[in-house]
Amino acid sequence: MLDILPALLWIVAAVIAVNICSITAIRGNIFSKTKRDVYPVRWSIVGLHFTSLVIGALPYPVYAMFKSGFSAKFQRFYEQVGWPSAALMILLIAAELVFMYLQARNGMKNEMERKLRQAIKG
Repeated sequence: MLDILPALLWIVAAVIAVNICSITAIRGNIFSKTKRDVYPVRWSIVGLHFTSLVIGALPYPVYAMFKSGFSAKFQRFYEQVGWPSAALMILLIAAELVFMYLQARNGMKNEMERKLRQAIKG
């Protein structure tokens, strides 16, 4: 059962990263044609980003520590997918940052518009 731990950690981190990208794209009104209010990135999303970063980095030291306990089949698998999986995880983490930045930028612009509308009303 320990054999699949690095893969499970990587999958959990990848799912969190894809969800963060999706949530920030929706909340940030990034791909939408309709205009609606955009708010800054929530701290819970920032916390999830940090979580995905930590969980995304864990499979590699876990593999290194428990390599001798893995079957030969799993050792070959992890050695084949090691570099590509690391590159993909780095891209996912970078995508999270880009989407969070875009939401924050749109939220900042929208916040100024809300403040100006409020000032005009009275």
